[in-house]
Amino acid sequence: MKTVASMTSGLVSAVALTVAHQTLKNNVSHAPRMDKLGMEALGKTLDSAGMEVPGKKKLYYSTMMGDIAGNAGYYALVGMNPKNSILTGAALGLMAGIGALALPGKIGLSKEYSNETGKTQLLTLGLYVGAGLVAGIVHKLMNLKRRNTRAQAAQIVKKLKKQK
Repeated sequence: MKTVASMTSGLVSAVALTVAHQTLKNNVSHAPRMDKLGMEALGKTLDSAGMEVPGKKKLYYSTMMGDIAGNAGYYALVGMNPKNSILTGAALGLMAGIGALALPGKIGLSKEYSNETGKTQLLTLGLYVGAGLVAGIVHKLMNLKRRNTRAQAAQIVKKLKKQK
């Protein structure tokens, strides 16, 4: 697994996922509200640990940073299967989407943020699969560029050897 390509792919997809969530919540009725789900999870976690839960604004930004960091690490896993990174990304996204639909109610969080309507569920699943595809595509492109750069370097070395 190439670390730079994997981490870059994970970060790009995590940012894309967060931007897509924020765009949908502001423009589409019954959009997933994973921001609220994250805030609820972080607030309950801090409270259970006996720590002070910050105000709404700080909680929101802390959640956004945590989401990006966590999703970046998760989607970086596309590098485990570099030859099939796009398919791997789609599978990772599908698993994340299913988790976002199935887990909230089971772990004591409000499930309506990802399950309010059928439309909400479909958008939730689509967002995570889309993020996985972004991770896979970015990883594939970075590997192609690296291979092309190596091939170009080999051609230059070959030409230089011929000139001697």
